[in-house]
Formats: sequence, C-alpha cells, structure tokens
Amino acid sequence: MEILQLVTLISGFLIFAFLGLPIFISMGLASVVYCTIFWGSSSFTNVAAQMIEFLNNFVFLCVPFFILAGDLMNSGGLTKRLVNFSTALVGHIKGGLSHVNIIVSMVFSGVSGSAVADTSAVGSVLIPAMKEDGYPASYAAAVTAASSTIGPIIPPSIPMIVYGMLTEQSIGKLFLAGAIPGFLIGFFLLITSFLISKKRNFPARERAPFKIVIRSLLDAIFAVFMPLIIVVGIVSGIVTPTEAGVLAVVYSLFVGIVIYRELAIKDLPGIFSKSMVSSGYIMIIIASAGIFSFLVAEMRAGEILLEFFTSISQSKWVILCILNIFFLIWGCILEPMTALLVVVPMLMPLIEAVGIDPIHFGVVIVLNLMIALFTPPVGIVLYLATAISGEKLQLVVKETPPFLFALLLALVCVTFIPDLSLWLPQILYGQ
Repeated sequence: MEILQLVTLISGFLIFAFLGLPIFISMGLASVVYCTIFWGSSSFTNVAAQMIEFLNNFVFLCVPFFILAGDLMNSGGLTKRLVNFSTALVGHIKGGLSHVNIIVSMVFSGVSGSAVADTSAVGSVLIPAMKEDGYPASYAAAVTAASSTIGPIIPPSIPMIVYGMLTEQSIGKLFLAGAIPGFLIGFFLLITSFLISKKRNFPARERAPFKIVIRSLLDAIFAVFMPLIIVVGIVSGIVTPTEAGVLAVVYSLFVGIVIYRELAIKDLPGIFSKSMVSSGYIMIIIASAGIFSFLVAEMRAGEILLEFFTSISQSKWVILCILNIFFLIWGCILEPMTALLVVVPMLMPLIEAVGIDPIHFGVVIVLNLMIALFTPPVGIVLYLATAISGEKLQLVVKETPPFLFALLLALVCVTFIPDLSLWLPQILYGQ
C-alpha cells in the first residue's frame, strides 16, 4: 500500500508540473489528490495547516535576508570593486577576464548563497566586459553560468539552510562543510578556463603595477570582508543564521550608502521589491513542500526506499554512486529547491542506516543540484547567462562540456573523499 501511495503522490506532482503549472501549485494539487484518494475530502484542511506549520520556523527568515544582501551588494558598488580587484590580480594571465569571473563568483557566493543571484550580479558586469575585450559571447555566458554554481556551495548557502531544516542538521556545520568543496570547484574551473584560454589565445590585460593591486584591494576591502563576517559570526555562535542574514543586509546598506555612496535611498524600494519577488518564489515552494514532507512521513516512504536500496547493496559507496546519478537526472527535471524538498525527507532513513554522514551527504546533494542548474532542460543559470550575453542558447551549450567535466570531477572528489566536507566542521565543532 505504501508504494502505491508514494507513486500516486510523486506521479501526481510530476504530471501537474509537466502540464506547465507552477511548482508550488503542482505540489499542492498533488497533495490534494492524494488526500482525496487515501484520506477522504475531510482531510483537505491538512494541506493548508501543514504548509503553514512547515514554514513557521525562525531560521527560514534568513533566506530573504541573504537574497536582499546580494541585491544590495550588487547595487551598492561592492560587486564592481570585487571585479576591479580580481582584474588587477589575475587580469594579466591569458584569458584573464574568465579567471576574474570565477574568482568574483567565489567571493560573491559568500554573500548571497544563491546561484541565480550570482549569475545575475556577476554576469551583468563581466559578460559585457568580456565581449568588449574580444571573448566570444557564448564562452562568456558559459564560464559565468559554470562559476555561479559555486554560489550555494561556499557559505552561506540557501539550499544548505533548507537541507539543514529538513534533516535537523547544524546549519553552521553545513556552511563549513561547503567551504573546501567550493574552493575546489573554483580551482578546477580556473584550470579549465586557463587551458581553454591558452588553446584559443584569448586576450590578457597588461599586468597591473603592485600599487594598483594594493589600491584595488583597499577599495574592495569591505566587499572582501563581508563573507568572513557572516561565516565567522555563525560558526563562533555570536549570531544565528537568521541574524547573520540581517547583519549582511545592514552591512550592505551601510557600505553602499555611507562608504561607497553608490546606493541612494530612492533606489531601495526597487531593490526591496526585486528581493521580495525572489524570496516569495522560494518561500512558497518551501511552504508547499511542507504538506509533501508530512505525507511522505505518514506513508513511511523512507522505509520503502531503505528496503529497496539495501536490497541492491549494503555499501555506502555504491549507494552514493546511485544517488549521485539519480540527483543529476532528478535535478535536470526539477529546479533545485523543489528537487531537494521532495526527495530528501524520504532518503534520510537510508542515509543513517548505511552510515553516510548527513553533513557530507548535504554537500553532495547540493553540488549535484547545482550541476543540474548548468545543464538543460532546467538549466536556470545557463539560460540566465545566455539571456545576458544575447547569444543563441545552442552556441552557449557547445561551450559547456569542459566546464561540466570540471564540475563532475569536483563531484567525484567530494563524494569519495568525505574529509573534504567534514574536516572543517570537525576541527571547529569537534566530533
């Protein structure tokens, strides 16, 4: 009976989604259909009640704050100064602006925690600059989309926050667990961009004098310190993730208005409005997932998956391989937040039973879903970067295989070397 219930719920959701209904409506309607079939129409009130109950958590407040902080950082001149500093640092290397693109994404990821925000902020500045310097628009879009996948890996991370809430894991530990994998991804992407740039003879700018490098660093120092303030505050216990989000917003406002003076009071309503729309989209999906999680728990779906996977193998490495393949495909069907919310509650009994560390597993899942953001048909960051570049999608897709290989190589390393994710949390939090 439980298998029939699980198939009914998931298939209902997928059918509604493929019909073109918004994700949150698809999840809600699938839940209503499920309740009607198995519980009767009198259970309809459970749908609304569980949606509200799931969202009624203080930690979820940090999601809109981090999104707003990223928008304020971009509008307040912080992103531009990061670009200037990175250009002075590595712009003289062959293919310099593509390396700048990756480095800026790594720093910006320490603020927004969102791949889409990263693509929008970095791409709007660097894609036009790369085109002006003679890079193909398709290549500029591809490297921007690839580097933006680092956004939710390096802390803070909105998907990590949601995973932590779903699994009751420490968000501070999850943030730390993403730090080394995030820099590893950046390293692999930098090697890839260098090899491509050398082979295709992409341009390089003149080496900046040392005093220019120092001057650009001092000019960008407030942007560089911002991620450190957020992460150190959370890890040290001085602030909660939600308070860190508030701190990031206040810091961005202060730097943008008082120090850089590129953010005017009249600009704030437009920035707040944009952030509210982005936050609302994420939060309504999270709310809709509340009833999904409730129904999954009621039907004991975790036990079903545990029996299925352990009948294939008892090895956690084999199961991790299977789950990697599954999430790469699953992420190509659904956008990452939905893919995360629908499946993770069902998988936790399996993860605990075979001895996979839930912190390590969280990083693996998020990395899988970020790679899916870079590939069609969902490919949100790929489409966004393509739109910014003004290039045809098929030409951008042709530029993606080397970067996709680098991302998959990072996934293999993170999957089979758990200490890449667990070393920092163990050092700073203990066993």
